[in-house]
Amino acid sequence: MKSLTEHPNSETGESTSRCILFDLDGTLYDSPAYSKQLEFEISKFVADKLSVSTKEAAVILKDRRRLLITLTGALESLGIGRAEFFDSITDRIEPAEFLARDDSVQSTISSLKRNGFKVGLVSNSGRGLVEKILKALQLDNAVFDVIVTSSDVKPKPSAEPYLLALRLLGCQPEHSVYVGDRDEAELHPAKQLGIRTVLVNRGGNTPYHWADVTVTRISEIPRAIKEMFPA
Repeated sequence: MKSLTEHPNSETGESTSRCILFDLDGTLYDSPAYSKQLEFEISKFVADKLSVSTKEAAVILKDRRRLLITLTGALESLGIGRAEFFDSITDRIEPAEFLARDDSVQSTISSLKRNGFKVGLVSNSGRGLVEKILKALQLDNAVFDVIVTSSDVKPKPSAEPYLLALRLLGCQPEHSVYVGDRDEAELHPAKQLGIRTVLVNRGGNTPYHWADVTVTRISEIPRAIKEMFPA
């Protein structure tokens, strides 16, 4: 996996390499039980910071997230830094109690790499939590050519994580695809950068505007990518 200081090898900075950027939460795994526990721990953390009840904290977060799209945006609007938040949440929760290996994820990434794609992970979670989740999923960090988290740059919907990942991979937006589960918070900013998009829409009924292709299972990703890069 590349460090955050590496640059494309091309002398001009241009590249024709093809890249796939994956989101993590809700994309490479789907666990209602983990999501429920995570939300509970988040509300507890915010309740402690604001000196309110857990129920009140949950309502405050819901309202802020509706306005600001992402959790990190909601937290920062409350004066809570993302580094402090993720350090605490990483200590509070054990993803391995809820998540397990999914062979379709490993086989999908392997298939993409065999077909010449560089593969990156771009997550709004902090690095410590990302590493715990990958360990729970039994995915070696090295399966990704680069990992960018909110510990490194301002999280999505900022353009920063996409651009950093592409720079480290040596890819241009027009030769890249972003795969995520949130239309407005993830796919929209990717499209604005000229990156093609795939929506992981497991229920098949999530409204969307910014997806070039939709899939209901991770195993469908290679087929979706082939539609975008027929050659």
